[in-house]
Amino acid sequence: MATIKDVAKAAQTSPSTVSRVLNGTIAVSPELKERVNQAVKQLNYQSNIAGRNLRMGIDQEFGPDFELRSRQNEDIKKLIAKYAAEQVRVSDVIILDTGSTVSYMVLYLPEGTVIYTNSLAILQPAAKRQLTVQIAPGLYVPGLAAVFGVETEAYLREKHGAKYFFSTARVDVRTGLFNTHPSTRAIKRTILNAADMAILVVDHTKFCDAGLPAYADLREIDLLITDYVPEAFFPALRDLGVQIVEVGELERHD
Repeated sequence: MATIKDVAKAAQTSPSTVSRVLNGTIAVSPELKERVNQAVKQLNYQSNIAGRNLRMGIDQEFGPDFELRSRQNEDIKKLIAKYAAEQVRVSDVIILDTGSTVSYMVLYLPEGTVIYTNSLAILQPAAKRQLTVQIAPGLYVPGLAAVFGVETEAYLREKHGAKYFFSTARVDVRTGLFNTHPSTRAIKRTILNAADMAILVVDHTKFCDAGLPAYADLREIDLLITDYVPEAFFPALRDLGVQIVEVGELERHD
C-alpha cells in the first residue's frame, strides 16, 4: 500500500505539501497540484482517515472535538474574538455558534449582553461574567459541547434581527463556506436565513481553494474577522466584495 511519502517522492515534493494539497489548505501552482494528483492516481494512494482521526481526536460524524479545537491557535483565536466582541452593543440580540473562536468572545463581551446559542461550552464562562445565556433545546453532542436537531433549528429560526457570530470548518474562496456534518450545516444555514447580520470569525488556517461543497455563499457574509488572509486567497475574497478585518494587521500597527 502506497504511503504519503511515496506520493511525495513521485511528485517531487514534501509529504507535508502533499497532505496540504489533498486537504485543500494551501494554494499551489497548477503544475504542482497536477503532479500530486497524478502521483495519487498512479500509486492508488488511499488516505488513512481512521488513523488520522484517532491522532487528531476527530469525531467522524461531527468533526474535531471541541476541546481539541479550543487549544489550537488559542492566542490567535482570542485576538479575533476580542475584536468581534467589540462589535457588540448591549442592546444587540446576538447568536453565538459552536465554534471555538466564537466561544472566546464571552471573555470580552460587554456586561449585560444577552446571548442565544446552542453551545453549552459558553455557559460556564458566561456565568462567571454574569452574562445572560439562552440555550436552545436539542440533542446534546458531547464532542462538540453543543446541541443540534430540528428543535434547535426551530428555536434559533425565531431570532430575527440578530447579529450572528459564527465559524466554519473551511472558507473555500471558490465555492463558499464548508462544514463537516449535515446537522452543523443545517443550524448555520437556518440562522443565516434569520439573522440581520452575519459575522464570520476564522483564523488564517481555514482558508482554502479546494472546490468543497458549500452550505453558504461568501457574499452572504456581512463581515469577516480573521488574523490575516493568506496572500494567495485574498484576491478572490476582494473580488467578491467581502468586507474583511485582519486583526493581526491592526495589532501590528497599534
